[in-house]
Amino acid sequence: MIVNLSMNHPDFGNFRKTIIGIGLLGLLFAAPEVKAQTKETAIKLDQSWSYISGPQRLVNEANRVNYLIGPEHSLGTRVNNFSDLKPMDAHDSDFLRFHLNADQVFDMNKTTTGPDFYIGKTEVSNTQYREFIRDCIRQWMKENKPEVVKNYKDDSPKYIKAVHEWLRYDVKERFYRDTLRNYTWAELEMKMEYLDYSRITWKGTAVYPNINAWLADFQYSYNEPMTRFYFNHPKYANYPVVGISQVQATLFCEWYTHHKANGFIYRIPTEQEWERAASVLSEKPSKKSSGSPVNNNYLRNSKGVYIANYHTAIGDFTRDGALYPATAESYFPNDAGCYNMQGNVAEWTCNVIQIGNEDSAVTGYIIKGGAWNLPAAACTIGSRTILPEGLSTSYVGFRLVAVPMRKYKPTGTPEF
Repeated sequence: MIVNLSMNHPDFGNFRKTIIGIGLLGLLFAAPEVKAQTKETAIKLDQSWSYISGPQRLVNEANRVNYLIGPEHSLGTRVNNFSDLKPMDAHDSDFLRFHLNADQVFDMNKTTTGPDFYIGKTEVSNTQYREFIRDCIRQWMKENKPEVVKNYKDDSPKYIKAVHEWLRYDVKERFYRDTLRNYTWAELEMKMEYLDYSRITWKGTAVYPNINAWLADFQYSYNEPMTRFYFNHPKYANYPVVGISQVQATLFCEWYTHHKANGFIYRIPTEQEWERAASVLSEKPSKKSSGSPVNNNYLRNSKGVYIANYHTAIGDFTRDGALYPATAESYFPNDAGCYNMQGNVAEWTCNVIQIGNEDSAVTGYIIKGGAWNLPAAACTIGSRTILPEGLSTSYVGFRLVAVPMRKYKPTGTPEF
């Protein structure tokens, strides 16, 4: 049985997709091997990272919410597992109201552990990903326009004019839509919807976000402004980047590792790492903490205040204070200091999973955390959905983990 990963609902619209062949870059998705040295070395990361160590509560496998997006269940459905795909909730309204308590999500008598690691406190932002895009452009300019690079700085009008000419379509009737006046990066980026941004690549793969996902995901909604402004407008600088495929997220990690060069390899987390970071239970949590989902899994705190951005009720996206994604540091961090592990935008992992049978199957990557347009059940720590690596949506982003390339000891102690 194959699940057609699409949406067809009056509130959401049709969810179109283009599936790129599965299996690219397989070696890159595996956790890199860390070679230990005899002497520990202090490696410093800034306050935007949380240090995860020790055991955390284990998710109850029997009660995982395996969330699938399919035409017969427009908002998705909870299923037994990815092998038999038997629905447990017959209607969308049932799934919207479905809830698991913390003692059902976690096996309170068991823990899981693994190597220590750092994880980003926030999802990767538009600002961070825009720097990746700009650097890809710089690399192209070095290789193809060396005379411009030699004579002009990369923020000069002459330099940006050359970039603009490279990205412009060759269709004459479209020229007036991408005309620039002052040739600044900000002006160029705001015109990107009229340019051929598929030419921006890293190692031969197009890496620009799929800004049209806002229209493809929700055809019955007026999301043209989100298509034009969400990735490039300064207002959304600190919002999580979306419209990123698993391949693009992995390429960003490669670029980030090369760009930072500070003793770490950066990559997408495994599902186990993600769940450990999401489930930290601190003995002395910070006053800023929303609390651990081990103790609180209702997406509100003890005072009834929403602590996550999700689909709060049928036909209502705004009770939690956000109609679309919120900023990367919205609401309250968990006990590990991580923001939006539940809700806001769902996050890629590097775990591959297959659904269907031997004759017909769909392979994809596990997505964690739920999102602004998904119900509470999809935002529990044990929830899963699956997306092919080439698919990108307006509600899936990613965060990074940092793995040391040599034996190390953390500098200082975690904030939480």
